[in-house]
Amino acid sequence: EFLGEADLGGICFSNLDICVYGSVSSLCITFIFVMSGMKLKTAEIKRALRTWKPALFGFVSILFITPCVSLVIVRVNYSIPEFAAGLALFFAQATTLSSGPIITGQAKGNIALALLLTVSTNIIGVFTMPLFVSSALDYYTQENFVSNDTTSDGDLSISVDPVPIIIQLVFVILIPLAFGKLLRNLQSVQSFTKAYGKPMKLLSSFLLTVIVWMKVSSSAEDLNSLSFLSIFVCFVSGIIVHIIYLLFNYSVCSYAMHMRQAEKRAVVIVASQKTLPVAITVLDILPSNVLGSPGLVAVPIIIAHFVQIVIDAFIAASWAARPLENDEEGSKIVEENSTSNGEVSRDEETPNAVSES
Repeated sequence: EFLGEADLGGICFSNLDICVYGSVSSLCITFIFVMSGMKLKTAEIKRALRTWKPALFGFVSILFITPCVSLVIVRVNYSIPEFAAGLALFFAQATTLSSGPIITGQAKGNIALALLLTVSTNIIGVFTMPLFVSSALDYYTQENFVSNDTTSDGDLSISVDPVPIIIQLVFVILIPLAFGKLLRNLQSVQSFTKAYGKPMKLLSSFLLTVIVWMKVSSSAEDLNSLSFLSIFVCFVSGIIVHIIYLLFNYSVCSYAMHMRQAEKRAVVIVASQKTLPVAITVLDILPSNVLGSPGLVAVPIIIAHFVQIVIDAFIAASWAARPLENDEEGSKIVEENSTSNGEVSRDEETPNAVSES
């Protein structure tokens, strides 16, 4: 707990009352995204631009449609209010950083399209996601906290301003990601990431675990009071929302847009997932008086993430067993993906996707 709250100074903007790189957890997050940038392959994305219609729907679904669930689930009356905040925070995010393309590959989908959606939505999501988080948590704070700072009418004055969140996300996500990508242009860095890809994944997973541990340890007493029923309800909530995402995206891709099989599999999987590291990043940024117990907020985030990976892994296995019927172009794309992304099939298995996405 002391480690997570240690003040390292960092870079501060006095007019906005925010500081970046000022804690151990923020530095861990920064390092995670530098490594993500070092491993980021964008050459395949150019091929996905020819499938712009599926890409456009996936983009809109990830950034503007599925996050609307956060505005609904925050109104659910959980026995532990922080569970509503955690689920709302998680479902407001963009898609996963690595498991989406990995599971798409396992499902014999269009990996290039999955990569395009992953990169574009995580960059643009830095600016759109805080708007959903702010709206959801404004309702949450009004319903669950009593503040000494009240208006003359007795209403709560706590509110969540999206601007400081956006600024901090730019510093801890976009700038490190861009820096890592610039480093990847160096041949020595490419050789390093190719030779030490697995250790880098393990280090990213370890740093993410450290961040979660610091949040959870700060609320150890609250966690000890959790009941099996409350955890079970959280699991059920994650399952229900993820199934709704899958059904919605599948219906649009199949019946409204009539996508090819390879494209449909990519969009359905990627547009139905949400990212764990960015959700934990936002949790680290938000002040405690907005959320309550950070450890309790982290619990549903971790559960919902685990649920989506397990469900999608089963779906991918089912799809992989089926041929891409009447989809010659899709089959060709999958063959190209398999050739150019050999590292994905050999090195990036689902267990790594669970911990790193």
